[in-house]
Amino acid sequence: MANKASELQLRIVSALVLALIALPSVWAGGFAFSVVVSVVALLVFLEWTAIIGLTAFESKRMSATGLMLAVLLILMVFGPGVAIIALALCAAAIFYLTLATTRETAFWTTGALIYCGLAAISLVGLRGGEMGFETIVLLFAMVWGSDIGAYFVGRKFGGPKLAPKISPGKTQSGAIGGLVIAMIAGGIVAAVTHVLMPFTAIIVAAFISAVSQIGDLFESYLKRRFGVKDSGALVPGHGGLFDRVDGLMPAAIVLFTLSQIF
Repeated sequence: MANKASELQLRIVSALVLALIALPSVWAGGFAFSVVVSVVALLVFLEWTAIIGLTAFESKRMSATGLMLAVLLILMVFGPGVAIIALALCAAAIFYLTLATTRETAFWTTGALIYCGLAAISLVGLRGGEMGFETIVLLFAMVWGSDIGAYFVGRKFGGPKLAPKISPGKTQSGAIGGLVIAMIAGGIVAAVTHVLMPFTAIIVAAFISAVSQIGDLFESYLKRRFGVKDSGALVPGHGGLFDRVDGLMPAAIVLFTLSQIF
């Protein structure tokens, strides 16, 4: 019990520190936000390549990191539109460069570039849009609400596992709890900021919570596939940075896509 309490305290402190870093950049927007997002995307990319074992091919990893950095620099300077074109070109280049290792390595490395790149582009695109600050706050509220609800409800009620072969610790009760808390958080933020109608925000929050939890499961699958416990040790109580933003990344991509469609 004492170990669980200390682990929870460590997770809370780490989450608060990350929030104190993220929120001022969200408020500032512009270049400052792009820099923070790009740094996070690059660190997650490095953790991803470590998980899949690309570190065994250090020259390939350096080349892949250089291409990822190029996409992020273009994003910071020219914005999401040009960055998407650069991402496509770099994805083709990274697949060609890593194909000499194994097809699986090439597939996962290219996927890492596309996934991390699209997440960064989506976050910068959302912040640069109309009511960008309020949109990012809404996104954070939905994803963080989903994480918090899933964690505490799952610990409290337990029950059947959500995906025992992928992530034995996650429960169906936790998934439902995350969904409910995300909907409440989304509705409250929308009512305060007027970024969306509250009812619309509640519907969107349910969808974003589901996407966020799928992103969490995807990272769990990636680690289990390659026999890795944590993506890293950068964030005390959480593991790596990828472990902390695994739900935020796909949620950002989906919300940005929805914003462009509607």
